[in-house]
Amino acid sequence: MRLSKASLLVLLLSACSAQPQPDNAADANQSTAALPANDPGYIAEDPTLAKHVGQPGPVVTLKTIDGKSINLADLYGKQPVYLKLWATYCIPCRAQMPGLNKIYADHGDKIAVVAVNAGVGDDIEKVKQFAREFDLKMPVAIDDGRLGEWIGLQATPVHLVFGRDGRVIFAGHQDGPKLDAAIEQALASKATPGDVATDRLADVATLKPGDAIPPIDLLSPDGKNVALPAGSAPRLRAIYFSATWCEDYVKSTQPEEAAKCRAGREQVDRLAAGNSVEWLGVMTHLWTTPKELTDYQAKLKPRIPLTVDSTGAAFRTFGVKRFPAVAIIDARGRFVKLIEGDPARFAAEISSLGTTR
Repeated sequence: MRLSKASLLVLLLSACSAQPQPDNAADANQSTAALPANDPGYIAEDPTLAKHVGQPGPVVTLKTIDGKSINLADLYGKQPVYLKLWATYCIPCRAQMPGLNKIYADHGDKIAVVAVNAGVGDDIEKVKQFAREFDLKMPVAIDDGRLGEWIGLQATPVHLVFGRDGRVIFAGHQDGPKLDAAIEQALASKATPGDVATDRLADVATLKPGDAIPPIDLLSPDGKNVALPAGSAPRLRAIYFSATWCEDYVKSTQPEEAAKCRAGREQVDRLAAGNSVEWLGVMTHLWTTPKELTDYQAKLKPRIPLTVDSTGAAFRTFGVKRFPAVAIIDARGRFVKLIEGDPARFAAEISSLGTTR
């Protein structure tokens, strides 16, 4: 479920040349589907999302930023549900926020509307700030990775509309007439609790200090499956988590975050030059194919080998929310700690552990 290469290029070029603000983003009455392809708020539709239509909705409990829980199973059969997945740095997501606010204002008393942050590159403080900035009145939650995995999330935003029977009516990137029609269809839908169809999702097992590293499959730049190193080793291992686009795309919406991504990459290059720690880079799969990873390597020539977390499993397993991050694994193959969003700490944290701990 990937954006076309042409659409991705449009997004990246637009992101580098414009810094849209909430007050001059897409008008609340104008859908992003109606925007021209060179507009920062435009996102090409992905027809593969339509495979979800008619499928049972996921059973998962979403945690909101104010500490509450929303169990989707409690909603199916009682009212329609509309989930909008987004990220704070995503330009089309920002352009669509006025439309989301309008849907909630118009229908929030009749349909359960939840703004679900994708949980990739964002933590709760960033999400809270974004919710204040865009005056989001509906419940705001952060995905723990299960919803994104269920969708096969490759890009944001994503809209999911469920009828009262718990089945998907609409799945797509764009807002506008098709989304509006799906919401009207959901409002008119009927079901009793006995008719509800659901898909129960497995729990996410996030590593705790001392846990052994489980098998995790990644993709190499040439598209081959590679395994995240596990088991014992003669020295410490460090897994560097980031995104191929966080230094350029994010620069237009969150320049400080982009600067951290650059500082993290440069810091890891310096640390890897010492050859005292075994390094591996894991890039998020959002907006990233092996080809994009190859281009990234050719441009920046990092010292460490890089892979793509093709399903998001590595990010979920290590609990990574912010870019850049480093997970440290001891010589026994057990998780030690995760350092997120602060590249200045990478060297000190690794040095404090020695090299063969």
